[in-house]
Amino acid sequence: MTGTRARLPVTPLLAVGAFAIGTDTFVVAGVLPEVARGLGTSLADAGWVSTLFALTYAVLAPVLGALTGRLERRSVLVVSLTVFAIGNVASALSTGLGALLAARVVTAAGAALYVPAASASAAALAAPERRGRAMAVVLGGLSAATFAGVPFGTWLAADLHWSVTFWLLAGLGAVCAVAVAVGLPPVRLPAAPGLVARLAPARDPRVLVTALTTLAFLTGGYLALTYIGAVLAPATDGDGTTLAVLLLDFGVFAVCGTVVGGRATDRWGPTPVLLASVAGLATVLVTLPLTRDTPAGASVGMAAWGVTAMATQPPQQHRLFAIAPESGPLLLSLNSSATFLGISLGGFIGGRVLAHGGADAVDRLGLLGAALAAVGLLTAVLGARLRTEGPRTDREPAPAPAGDAG
Repeated sequence: MTGTRARLPVTPLLAVGAFAIGTDTFVVAGVLPEVARGLGTSLADAGWVSTLFALTYAVLAPVLGALTGRLERRSVLVVSLTVFAIGNVASALSTGLGALLAARVVTAAGAALYVPAASASAAALAAPERRGRAMAVVLGGLSAATFAGVPFGTWLAADLHWSVTFWLLAGLGAVCAVAVAVGLPPVRLPAAPGLVARLAPARDPRVLVTALTTLAFLTGGYLALTYIGAVLAPATDGDGTTLAVLLLDFGVFAVCGTVVGGRATDRWGPTPVLLASVAGLATVLVTLPLTRDTPAGASVGMAAWGVTAMATQPPQQHRLFAIAPESGPLLLSLNSSATFLGISLGGFIGGRVLAHGGADAVDRLGLLGAALAAVGLLTAVLGARLRTEGPRTDREPAPAPAGDAG
């Protein structure tokens, strides 16, 4: 690891890159109706734009992390941001669904490489007593995207054109790449383990059950969230600006949910908090047919959705750290893969429901999502019975939130 001082404030700089990637990850849910209309395709087929991005991220995050583990971090970050920017340029220029899907694969590859490298760089450049906070600031960029970047990107797509959102993200990625090249000193870390070693903890049944919990409730949430424009159409009357306001509502309360989930985990332990938040998420999803018809109902529903979805993250991270604290970063990377696999599966299954579900297909998204969240409850209980966290680790402080949404 280098001891060279940074030429620019490094942690906020890296957080801006994470903000761009978080916006790119989640903004597609808001711009999907405009993408479908612009490309002359169905909403279900357009859902592949989100599904393929998330699937690519889930698969490539551990693979690229292992392949680039021995490389100097600044170079990795510049390459990842450059690939991210190129992918967004290609997305903005796409005139057909196939071209847009290919562009999203490229973008996801850059995103999957950036976030772990940025977190590791922030920790390496910070004083030992400030490393946790440095990583939290970087990952906070992902959380900030849910209440700032996503509503803004949705508003741009509604008032101008969906391609403008991708142009903006491409520009932000390019600026961050230049800033990292200029402002970040060279950073070398101890050699990372190979891919086989990185995936070895997956053989632990406690890790598997915990990851399945993440997969279940994220899939359930993204069944509806991927197609949120269609879900909230009765409340928004198809107006993109109104949808952007409702997404802002979701994002603000998502940040509150992260804070509440972390503090509650410290006080009561991870299992009660996880069970309560997943049960709350299931309740939100099963009541979507009732709350989505009016702006007031949709606002309340989106606020509750944001709180319950993000309150799941601190207890899940705590459970993983309790299994093997010495392998904490590795276990969280596996949980991140489960998160993005859930986003991908939610988009895929939701698209099939919309394509073949008939007149009430949109209402079925929430009901099926609630059923999957209930599966997450069952696996969470099973994980507790497998002693995912012991009696002493239940009260350890929760690690910094990772900024995932559901």
